Amino acid sequence: MISENLKIVPVMKYSDISSTVYTDSINMRGFHKCSFVFMFNTLGGASAALTITSGVTESAYTSALYFNYALGGAAIGIAVAASTASCDVLGAWTNAATLTLTHGTYTNKMLIVEVNAAAMDMENDEEWLSGVITTAGSVTGYASCIAILEPRYSSNRSPTCLK
Repeated sequence: MISENLKIVPVMKYSDISSTVYTDSINMRGFHKCSFVFMFNTLGGASAALTITSGVTESAYTSALYFNYALGGAAIGIAVAASTASCDVLGAWTNAATLTLTHGTYTNKMLIVEVNAAAMDMENDEEWLSGVITTAGSVTGYASCIAILEPRYSSNRSPTCLK
């Protein structure tokens, strides 16, 4: 079962990103890696920015982290046999500290963001991981997100990682 090997956590309900939106914070103490799966609907007006942060508490967004990301090859619901122009085929992996969510590019697409716990500022006890979508100008649209965590110790009923 996938749930015995990975922890699946809803971290952001369908949210209006016309103003700054935060995912729920995840305590990464018991996990090696986090993969955020963002789903965007029609984005318009201007571009937003995505930053992944660590902090000492669940509401601290202290340190911006480098992360890897890949975008789906087409709008959600589009599949073309034997083609990279399908929603479930990811583009090339890229590394960034901040990602511009260009409204024409990210509209109706899935974005995968991967973060290793080793990238977090654990020396300063920053064990809480969060995603932050910031906006400027006239951004319109909605997004949601789940996190898929790789636990240090697998179990079918792992304790919560949220506060």
